[in-house]
Amino acid sequence: MGLEALRKLAKIRWLPARHWYDLRDLMRLSARVRDPADGRLYRFHGDSFEAWQRGRTFLGKEPGTIAWLRGELREGDVFLDIGANIGIFSIFAAARVGDTGQVYAVEPHLPTATQLLRNVALNGMGSRVTVLTIAAAEADGFAPFHYKRFREGASGSQLAIDGSPDMEMQAGRELKYAMSIDSMVDAGVIRPPDLIKIDTDGIEIPITRGMAGLLGRQGPRGVLVEIQPGEYAAQTGYMESKGYRMAEAQPVGKWLRRHRRGAPLDELAFNALFRPGKGG
Repeated sequence: MGLEALRKLAKIRWLPARHWYDLRDLMRLSARVRDPADGRLYRFHGDSFEAWQRGRTFLGKEPGTIAWLRGELREGDVFLDIGANIGIFSIFAAARVGDTGQVYAVEPHLPTATQLLRNVALNGMGSRVTVLTIAAAEADGFAPFHYKRFREGASGSQLAIDGSPDMEMQAGRELKYAMSIDSMVDAGVIRPPDLIKIDTDGIEIPITRGMAGLLGRQGPRGVLVEIQPGEYAAQTGYMESKGYRMAEAQPVGKWLRRHRRGAPLDELAFNALFRPGKGG
């Protein structure tokens, strides 16, 4: 048997394994969701159960976020999505900002960011969505990023900075570069955003402090921030000091049920919508 024949035989030997991986990739779940408001079809990869669930339920999981983006995004707007996860809100926003607008999707969790990139391509939004795998923070520099889980779409991983919650169980960690929103804008990394969403499982206050310059100038029309239990007064107080009032509280799920039973906002986790202006 000649050398060329041996080479071909070696390649054939690995065909079953190669095709098994190809078949596994084809069998992964994907979510297809059609928006009843305009008929647009959205598609999301489901390389994990968490990612599939996020895609499948994205129009109903946070109805307040969808209503806010649907009602306020305009052609040519810039949307900054801090904690973009697999990109459900980034892609929804990209469909509304047009070719002159831009969406910046910040997601430091690398397996999830890979899923985000695939979803951007799957929905044909590559020219409108820019993915940043850095972290957002109050100041620029490197900090440990703790992975709670490696699965795509998983929540709870955290940049370890002052003000971040303790994480008792870790799957691993990496050294991650972080930037403040002010630095991103001042360095020309991103265009000044018209709308901002911040959902980072516990470091929202440091991130909002890192955009003091942006808020002090002619800032965004709206900032949607997830407020953690016990942080209501601190977050609203800071935003009010920068000229932004809380216009709407959006608890969902178990937090909404607790609120309806009389629990005060300071005991809840919820999305708070802030707009420029004075008053409560």
